[in-house]
Amino acid sequence: MSAKKLSYCAVCTALAFVLSLIRVFTFPFGGDITLCSLLFVVLPAWFFGVPAGAVCGLLYGMLVFIVSPYYVSFLQFLFDYVLAFSVMGLAGLLRNANNGLIKGYILAVLLRWIMATVAGMIWVSLGMTAWDGWSPLPYSMAYNAVYIFSEALVTVILLTVPAVRKPLESVKIIANR
Repeated sequence: MSAKKLSYCAVCTALAFVLSLIRVFTFPFGGDITLCSLLFVVLPAWFFGVPAGAVCGLLYGMLVFIVSPYYVSFLQFLFDYVLAFSVMGLAGLLRNANNGLIKGYILAVLLRWIMATVAGMIWVSLGMTAWDGWSPLPYSMAYNAVYIFSEALVTVILLTVPAVRKPLESVKIIANR
């Protein structure tokens, strides 16, 4: 990876991490809507492709874990912190598609939700509390969907605004010169 790409990736990862600390809304049962932090996890994949995106996602996941480690087993840690953010690099598969940033972001968020759902099922299977009457799979799907898709909706709406989308497209062009 060139120094230029490394610099872009470092800045995106740092911005994602700082924005993850700005909680716009916290749900009473857990989970936050942040200030579009996951967009900055996806940007390296959109700029440079899957490998750069996966590495930045992994680094972001490790930063989140360092600041607020919350795990009950290695397997749950693996799905919650390592895989949930590394798979977001697959957004790079759509980097050259029409509306590739939005499509890639949606793909990344769906993949993160799947990994977080698996982590939640592991969490509940180890005796942690689910909502009354909920079995592990529907509980984990619903719990993670509420906060992950809420932030995703806000981010996708922002990405449809030309004043947000066009500067990001310009940065992508400059990053790849």
